[in-house]
Amino acid sequence: MTLYVFSAWILALLFAAVVGSWYGSATAYALPGAVVLAGLTMLGLARRLPWYVGRPHPPEASAQQMEWAGQLCHNISSPSVTIQGQQITFANQAFLSLLNYRGRGDQVVGLPFTNLLHPVDHARFATLMAIAGGEDASDAEGVLRLVRSDGGAIKMHASISPLSSVPGSLLIQFSPDAAAVPVRDGVENSMSLVLDQLDLVLFKTDAEGRIAYVNRAWERLTGRSMADSRGRLLSVAIHPEDRDAVDRGMLSVAGGQLDHLNTEVRMVNGSGTVFWVMLRAQTCTLPDGDLLGVVGTMTEVTRRRRGEDLGSSRRYLNTLLANVPGMVYRGRNDPDWTMEFVSDGSVDLIGYEPWELVDNHRVAFGSLVHPEDREFLWAQVQANLAQHKPYQISYRIADVSGNYIWVWEQGRGVFSSQGELLAIEGFITDVSERRGAEEKARRRMWFEARTGMTSRAIFDALLAWTLHQSQVNELPFALLWVDASGLAEPVMSSSAEAAEQILATVARRFRPVNYPGAAITYLDNYQFAVLLTDFRAGEAARALSGSNEVIPAVSQLASRLVQELSAPLNVGGRDISVPVAVGIAIADARYIGAESMFAAARRAATQAAELGPGHCEFADE
Repeated sequence: MTLYVFSAWILALLFAAVVGSWYGSATAYALPGAVVLAGLTMLGLARRLPWYVGRPHPPEASAQQMEWAGQLCHNISSPSVTIQGQQITFANQAFLSLLNYRGRGDQVVGLPFTNLLHPVDHARFATLMAIAGGEDASDAEGVLRLVRSDGGAIKMHASISPLSSVPGSLLIQFSPDAAAVPVRDGVENSMSLVLDQLDLVLFKTDAEGRIAYVNRAWERLTGRSMADSRGRLLSVAIHPEDRDAVDRGMLSVAGGQLDHLNTEVRMVNGSGTVFWVMLRAQTCTLPDGDLLGVVGTMTEVTRRRRGEDLGSSRRYLNTLLANVPGMVYRGRNDPDWTMEFVSDGSVDLIGYEPWELVDNHRVAFGSLVHPEDREFLWAQVQANLAQHKPYQISYRIADVSGNYIWVWEQGRGVFSSQGELLAIEGFITDVSERRGAEEKARRRMWFEARTGMTSRAIFDALLAWTLHQSQVNELPFALLWVDASGLAEPVMSSSAEAAEQILATVARRFRPVNYPGAAITYLDNYQFAVLLTDFRAGEAARALSGSNEVIPAVSQLASRLVQELSAPLNVGGRDISVPVAVGIAIADARYIGAESMFAAARRAATQAAELGPGHCEFADE
């Protein structure tokens, strides 16, 4: 600024001398003298103004201080520069490499820093400089776009710090992780919105297979958020059986052993559902050949793959079973028994075409099962699947005309090597009238018709056998007498059909003791008996060996049962409470037979009822 004023003053003097010479010697001296006098007067007035007098003059940094600042910048591993005012005084090798100036530091030092800054960020840089140079000398942070030697822009997170030991100097450090700072220009926003609308999953990983970017389709496909997925291995979402192969393939692509990777793999979403995707990947490199990582796409192919597999199975099975009166199926383990494949035998068996049953296109197979058999069928299949055992069962099913026929089914679960249930497969065929009658009679013998519980005859036999084994082998068990007879009076005013429904509802509430190792029977007048031989469902930590350990476990089970049964019940359009009392008899040598143990449990239930609803009492004699 001083040089500019001095130059302007000299030009004014020359101009005055030339013009003065046109009008004679007096003017030639007077006009330059006037210019000199006016300049001196303006300088004197300017020095008296407050803005001039009070203007701070920052001290100049010494050569030793500048050398110290350069050494500090050199020792920092991240890209860094020091500036004095606006001028770059030192740039470390990481910064030079970042902008492709390696070995050309002399072309950077001495330049105004704004020469290496994208024009759209000049105003933001000025704001950050004002913050860093403020009175509190605090650090300033923000995102800046640097211009590389080839003209390309790179967005970096910048931190500007004042160097207190070097007057007027600032240290600027850059970090490549700008993801945490949501600063995007219009082009980036538009591109991100476009990519997030695609159903195709786009991803980028580093050389080790860790996710650097995924678009919104990743969340829709896997159920995992984009933010939580960044930094994690891509193979985390892959099925465990396919994970090693994917890891090897991605590393081979990143290492240059493979040009690209195309493979179909299984993935597992956040809810545990397994599905198939086509995974395509290839390397991502810079124009100079430097590897940035691996980029690729994912497309769900579950339906196509299932269609190919089922089409092949259908052709084979239909040829094999063309003359067999029965239906082969593959389906899902859900209450609708949703079918994935049905053989042509379904037409002869129930009158429905295979396509009408597959994926419940026209009717769900589960809706064809007789209402009285649905719960029985579900319970039997689940019990066998839990033990990885095949099942055989007879039940009634409606044909296309609505008529019920007896069928016999044999099936089993299809499990992965990890024990995951993938599907159920089996064969269903029609059975004769005699077989249906035999099955119905057998079920009446084993199960009480109204409640689905064990019949009284079978229960008595189980109790007698269990008591004998307990006394011989000293195995603990317990007998519960559950008294809900207080329901009899309000139910009397209901119809016979309503009374049966109420009884079935109460029977379903025995869920806390409805598991392998327990048996339940309906006695009469809303009274039930429960035989317990396995107390692990009561959350006991280990097998029980004595009555002192049985009592707490049985008490816990009985309390949960009372809580479940005591819930209000709708009778005749109004909710009524269910009074429940439980008597408990623990196996002991004093019981000489099943009847004596029944009597002890019944007396304990009577004592509990006298104490009030919800009480449980142990037999003491």
